Amino acid sequence: MKKLVILLLFTVIAFGGCYYVYSKINWNGLFGVKKITENIDEQLGDVFWESYSAEMEEVKDKKVVLPILQMVNQLCSLNGIKSSTINVHVVNNKEINAFAMPGRHLVVHTGLIDFADHQEEIAGVIAHEIVHIESGHVVKKLGKEIGLSVILNLTLGDIGGEVVRNALSTITSTAYDRSLEKEADLKAVDYMLKAKMDPAYLASFLKKLDKESQTPEVLQWMSTHPDSKERVRYIESKIKSAAK
Repeated sequence: MKKLVILLLFTVIAFGGCYYVYSKINWNGLFGVKKITENIDEQLGDVFWESYSAEMEEVKDKKVVLPILQMVNQLCSLNGIKSSTINVHVVNNKEINAFAMPGRHLVVHTGLIDFADHQEEIAGVIAHEIVHIESGHVVKKLGKEIGLSVILNLTLGDIGGEVVRNALSTITSTAYDRSLEKEADLKAVDYMLKAKMDPAYLASFLKKLDKESQTPEVLQWMSTHPDSKERVRYIESKIKSAAK
């Protein structure tokens, strides 16, 4: 009986020691998991942007592009993000939209710029998309919609153009999970406050979209960003809490 107790005690100690050592190992660093993930994200971004830009006209006019770059720089610099790591593209498209791609690509449509009454409305949308980029929401969305095996094949170039276009459509024209959208909205409020911007403009932008929800351009936004009224409620609640 005494030997059995000693054996059990030795087993518990050995297990505890192994667990302690295991917990101290940086497995991500050991196997380069983070680096691999970053490489996949970058390769996906190259694939998607090449496909998207082939059919769209990227705006080069500095009068249009420079204000967008300034907003991105302001949001990033005051939130501890390197703005140089975000690839900003302004695209000539009437649809009211802005979206994040893998590879830290941020696409802003001219339709969104034209629809906004104030620059900080655009900044609110950009802040929302930067959260998607920083939080890895884009790959999460793709993994759910098209599967990890398709994602890996895309990076290896083993998938045809039609699949690339379908995957691209997932990014540009389907909604994120509500939990991810809410996370992006609430963190966007934090980003704007730190960047000395008024997040109330994000709420007012959504109110205006809801008011004009039946126009074709707004319908595109509503299909990818549903429940504007609910979003306004929790954004305004977040702003009030931050002001206390």
